[in-house]
Amino acid sequence: MTNSPMAENKLLAIVYSLIAFALFVVMDSIGKYLADYCSVIQIVWGRYFFHILFMFLIFFFIKKKINFTKNIKFQFYRSILLICCTVLTYISVRYNELINFYIIFFSTPLIASFFSFVFLKEKITKIGFGLIFLSFAAIVYSLNPSDAFSTYLIVFPFLTAVSFALYQLFTKIVAKDREPFVALFYTSFIGGALFSILAYFYWTPIEYNMAWLILIFLGFIGFISHYLFAVALQNFNLNHVTNFQYTQLIWASLINYFIFGDVISERKFIGIVLIIVFGLIFFNRELKFKSAKKMKS
Repeated sequence: MTNSPMAENKLLAIVYSLIAFALFVVMDSIGKYLADYCSVIQIVWGRYFFHILFMFLIFFFIKKKINFTKNIKFQFYRSILLICCTVLTYISVRYNELINFYIIFFSTPLIASFFSFVFLKEKITKIGFGLIFLSFAAIVYSLNPSDAFSTYLIVFPFLTAVSFALYQLFTKIVAKDREPFVALFYTSFIGGALFSILAYFYWTPIEYNMAWLILIFLGFIGFISHYLFAVALQNFNLNHVTNFQYTQLIWASLINYFIFGDVISERKFIGIVLIIVFGLIFFNRELKFKSAKKMKS
């Protein structure tokens, strides 16, 4: 008995989501590593400049007709938000532990749900609001406020979370277009052009030659990861995909320990477990609530 095409597409979307989220962590870890050899402007420039080079190469071979003018205003807003998120991410990981960044960053799906409630009029149950509060409480607990909040630099991961939540909000609006290359094109083109100009005026010599290969690799991973993420969203609801986003905390914990040598405390471990549990309960309850409401209507 063979599986239906829809089931196969969903399974493929799950695999793509897991790979994309793992590559997002690798990409952020590379940014943290490069911070010792390059400025943030140079890292963001490499991320988008080499991204668009790989993209043009793909376009050359597939020769696919794509409508770049559909929902152009929203695509522009999405691109600006993702670029802001990229800049804030590299500033965040430069001055904060990778695991601390991801603990804060995991307020993103909750903020996105709140934005959807306010701007898209999507309903959230009372239990859902309670789980959002518990998730934020777990984030604060795991960070140990007396240590993490002693510096203003902790604000950058929060700004990253807000930027990415707004990006997800616009993703929901244009998700029906089902054309992953369009979003990738606008983001890489705007980011590459903007930071090529900034890099020209604020360039500093890169003495570590291997950094150039790492920058190229960063652009390649940026293209592959966001393409896989966009394809996953074609076959899976954004809320379903978010369930797998919590695997980033696992990858970040492993990289934080084995690559950067930062030990994860018992407090952070408990906090991470609570964040994942509360988050998964929240999204699965809200999905069941929305499904039941659709069946009634």
